[in-house]
Amino acid sequence: MIYITPDNKKRKNNKYKSIFFAGTIDNGNSINWQEELSKLLEQLNVNIYSPRCLNWNPNCTKNELINQIKWEQKHLDNSDMIIMVLLDNSKSPVSLLELGLYAKSKKIIVFCTDKFYRYDNVQLTCEKYNIPLINSTDIDIIVENIIKYI
Repeated sequence: MIYITPDNKKRKNNKYKSIFFAGTIDNGNSINWQEELSKLLEQLNVNIYSPRCLNWNPNCTKNELINQIKWEQKHLDNSDMIIMVLLDNSKSPVSLLELGLYAKSKKIIVFCTDKFYRYDNVQLTCEKYNIPLINSTDIDIIVENIIKYI
């Protein structure tokens, strides 16, 4: 597994499938589910794109924010699979935008419980576009589903 973030500049292995970790970050204030999940996927031959920066500054310059957004857009476009995790206590507005943008891509799987404040919107969008919606944010369940779909 190769874990790629905007601030570590690692290169992908072209022989591996690529997975983008979309979902709750809350400016770095949420649990780091991306790191926890990647540790459980270490033995897989995959590239993992995580937009969560190790040293993210929520008061970054406009240029830094633009670079972050462009990095995310590029890697969302180029990934083979998008894993979206919407944590119960988050708002995740960018993630909801990304769900809409990639709903027709046939490469997204959503993990979200009915405790998420916009669950009905997520559920109906997933139904409309035949997106797998797993009613859980449990890391072990996410791992099981990634393995099933890759």
